[in-house]
Amino acid sequence: MVTFVNGRVFGGDSGYMYVGTYTRQGNTVTANVHVKPHVPGSLNVMGRSEFDLQLSGMVNGDAANLTGTIPGTPLKLQGTLTKQHDIDEAT
Repeated sequence: MVTFVNGRVFGGDSGYMYVGTYTRQGNTVTANVHVKPHVPGSLNVMGRSEFDLQLSGMVNGDAANLTGTIPGTPLKLQGTLTKQHDIDEAT
């Protein structure tokens, strides 16, 4: 799960946490995210323990189609994030 709010990125999964920043201009989004394990020995699709991930892509409705790279490597991933809920500041 990943939360994008006020230019910040927060998230995680069963083995890793994600913290970073993002910008959005129109339908274009870019993000820089630091990925760090919170469970020793966890595996991930990038085959690295701790790394910075640069993401860029397009937002279309409730979906963001993104490409991610680790600077200085040929590694690349592609995926789609789908919005699940609005953040209501009152709750």
